[in-house]
Amino acid sequence: MSYLHKLLSLSLLLTCLNGWAAAPAADGTAPEARIAGPAAELVVPWPPGGGTDSVARAFAQLAAPFTQQAPAVVNRPGASGAIGFQYALTPAPNSKLAMVSAEILLLPLQGIGQVQLGQFEPIAQLTNDPLAITVRADAPWQSIEEWLASAQSAPGLTISTAGVGTTHHMAVISLAQATGALLTSVPYQGTAPAVMGVLSGEVHATIAAYAELAHFVEAGKLRTLAVLAKQRIPAIAQVPTLRERGHDLQWSVWRGLALPKGSAPEVVQAWQEVAHRVATSPQFARTLKGLSITPAYLDRQSFTARLQAEERAYRALLPHLKPAQ
Repeated sequence: MSYLHKLLSLSLLLTCLNGWAAAPAADGTAPEARIAGPAAELVVPWPPGGGTDSVARAFAQLAAPFTQQAPAVVNRPGASGAIGFQYALTPAPNSKLAMVSAEILLLPLQGIGQVQLGQFEPIAQLTNDPLAITVRADAPWQSIEEWLASAQSAPGLTISTAGVGTTHHMAVISLAQATGALLTSVPYQGTAPAVMGVLSGEVHATIAAYAELAHFVEAGKLRTLAVLAKQRIPAIAQVPTLRERGHDLQWSVWRGLALPKGSAPEVVQAWQEVAHRVATSPQFARTLKGLSITPAYLDRQSFTARLQAEERAYRALLPHLKPAQ
């Protein structure tokens, strides 16, 4: 199925889900409009068309029954997510809910932007997908071994990322250091443009969550060589992990929700409840499956613990990583 068809299917599904507002909840009660006031903005720090944008739009639609007005998705891309994070903190008469990712941890550690994790109140994790190394289908490399051998033999092999300082960028740096690959990282403003970079031939490869390019692999336009995960991805079970090839590198793209620090306790509590209802619903799971994105809900406490653990890990890792080539 082409990505356009998947998006059309998503649009149809979300339209059908409008009736969910009148449907009873699992306990037999009708969902209430828990969050009053003007429509909240759901800030996406990446361009339209990528995985984070798709997750945000699915969440916003399914959150509508629990709010007086469905959250309005607002894209604010640039500076590897820093512009969107900063926008989410600017005062407004309505709530500003932000789609957050590992960049909220990585950017301040690298001195990019002005936003710190401590300025946000974590609400919930929604998804988690491992990164993968992917090339054009007509590229000369048929395996990860061939690609690495080429990258190790001479400089000049280019690989696109979602931006400077992103998880993807860090994964490329750690990959180069672990394997001796002479890679040139080429930053784009988000994963969708980075994938287009390899499709158009601007770069030799890309590193992105498989979910965000699965449709191009299925259409025969791209070939995934390896995934940076502990286990293989069921959808491409024939593709090995780097761990199997002797390089235990595990990087993933997770997405979650956060409010500005200092938000009213009742607003924080309400969005926690909405996030739980939406993220654990069969409707949300079906929508994400149609986009090849993996639902991975964590509540506020577990999500906060993950953020704190990852921040400590990144602080320990960054000093040992060589600058991007």
